[in-house]
Amino acid sequence: MVNIIKIINTACLIYIITNDKTRNVLLSTIQYLYAFLLKEINDAFKRQDEFIAFLVKGDRPVVESLDVASLEVAGLEVAGLEVASLEVASLEVKEEVSAVVKEEKFEDKYLQKFKAFKNEYSFTTDELQLEQKKYDELKAVFMKNKAKDIEDISWKITKLQRVLDCVTIDENGTMTDVSEDGKRLLTKYYDIEEEYYDNPENYMLSDLFSELSEILEETKQKLKEQESHVITDEEFKEQAHQYMLNLKLDGYINNYVNEMTPLGNVYMRYNNSKKSFEYYSNNTIPYRYLEPVGRKFVLTYFCKPLFIDIEDELNKAQLKKDEEKDKRDIDKENDKRENDKRENDKKNIFAQLKTYNNSSHEMSKMGKQNVLPPQIKANLPNVNTSDTSKMLLKENANRYTWEGRLANMNLLKKVDRKVVDKKYAMSFADFKRLKM
Repeated sequence: MVNIIKIINTACLIYIITNDKTRNVLLSTIQYLYAFLLKEINDAFKRQDEFIAFLVKGDRPVVESLDVASLEVAGLEVAGLEVASLEVASLEVKEEVSAVVKEEKFEDKYLQKFKAFKNEYSFTTDELQLEQKKYDELKAVFMKNKAKDIEDISWKITKLQRVLDCVTIDENGTMTDVSEDGKRLLTKYYDIEEEYYDNPENYMLSDLFSELSEILEETKQKLKEQESHVITDEEFKEQAHQYMLNLKLDGYINNYVNEMTPLGNVYMRYNNSKKSFEYYSNNTIPYRYLEPVGRKFVLTYFCKPLFIDIEDELNKAQLKKDEEKDKRDIDKENDKRENDKRENDKKNIFAQLKTYNNSSHEMSKMGKQNVLPPQIKANLPNVNTSDTSKMLLKENANRYTWEGRLANMNLLKKVDRKVVDKKYAMSFADFKRLKM
């Protein structure tokens, strides 16, 4: 190719410096060379198309037609190259091209990236500061409430003890004497002052004091429990983390992703109150097409734990099913051994008696004859199913809720001025009070 270009350049130079007759000869020569060059280029493209067809379709005659001469013309070194090695290399290239050419199913979109993604949430600096602030607040509130409860219980114990100190009790635990101050405090505690002084014979003071003693013991026990009640830092951190996480999940209702499915555009968000992915679409989208959009949502906003991987749930269900099956097999084997042992014991003691009543056998035959037709039986639900995998998938699966067509979607949120600026929520009376 380089030699041809050099010849063309030399011919152009001679064409400039020669006469008309020489120019005509050179012009015709250049035309022949140009036609030859176009033919070589077309042949090269043709060989390229044939080689690609061989890689994709596996047309062996194309490989067999490549001989040493054609490879030398193309500028390839074929010294020591064997046909077998050429075929192996071609097959490897064919597999690579086939893997690239193979079209990915929409149901599997974002699947590989989802598998490789970390199963955790991503939090900003502000969210982590909010979590720490909530942790400090929860801890302070707990300590404050605990101190207040201990103070209230201690005051109740003091009050009860003051009433009981007015009673004289003998060695047998029987009340022997009560001061007037004790009667007054006792009736005041039970709020029966007027009734007692009108008819004192209607009340047994000893019984009331005994009941008061029991209340005192229960209150002391409650005080011990309250003093020993402790919440660890891990529990406080978990509560603060859950609070911050709920706020984050509530905010996802304002976050959308858009995906072009085979059945049209889908806009999706997450509603934490419903624990469901909500989507807008002009068409009915099947569940298998909504799964890739859900994967895109959690990958976009770094919230993979929101999404339930059906494959993992199937593996868990299968594992649970296998464990239950192994347990049933073991129980069945144990029951069989136990029954065999019982039968052997019975044979040694009792004789086998012939059964003359065959009514149960006849009824079983009638029951077998009165079988439902197969077309009706196929449509009846199987209420005795024990397939735990289906039940598990129904409980642990992603939920998708259709919210309407794309025209019903409002991306712009109305700002509540009363929340943004408290002055908008101020009444006229508040305004006058502020001015004064």
